[in-house]
Amino acid sequence: MRTDAALLPFSLPLPPQLLLVIGSHAMSEKMLELVAALALKQRVTLLDCGNRSNMYAVARAIRPFTSDPVGVMNRIRLSRAFTCYQVLAMLEAVSAAPPREPLVILDLLATFLDEDVKLKDCQRLLTRSIACLKRLSQFAPVLVSLRPIPPISAARECLMEDLRASASAAWEEPVPLPAGFGLQPALF
Repeated sequence: MRTDAALLPFSLPLPPQLLLVIGSHAMSEKMLELVAALALKQRVTLLDCGNRSNMYAVARAIRPFTSDPVGVMNRIRLSRAFTCYQVLAMLEAVSAAPPREPLVILDLLATFLDEDVKLKDCQRLLTRSIACLKRLSQFAPVLVSLRPIPPISAARECLMEDLRASASAAWEEPVPLPAGFGLQPALF
């Protein structure tokens, strides 16, 4: 299992605080590698809000490091949410009995971009969700991944800003340059 130092500016073990990771595809592949690394040492709770958890990838990542991959996989508690209402319910359920283990949340804002839910309702639900995240981060590290807000949902950019304002630290994936851009100036 590789750990990309550029991805993980947060050193392991993670401190009990709210940490954001922002990047394309909500950095799912890297976040699952982190879940695998954490599960090799301790229990970890994984909340999937964007249907991005591929547990086969996690199993492949841990296999070279253990003779008991099933035991390591059993250390991962996985829950999925498909609506922003379920996200809040899931976070409230977890914060009712805060775990002392890391909490990893994949693609938190995915369900908050549903245009069938009014922005005002999304803001209210996210405010309550952030309160849960802050409460949970007092007991254990909470690592949240997000993807950039797409232009079609630009009105919901305020949701990402609310999360950034509440986080202890944030890391954002550098935006790649277009192919061939900036490598060599044009001659003409």
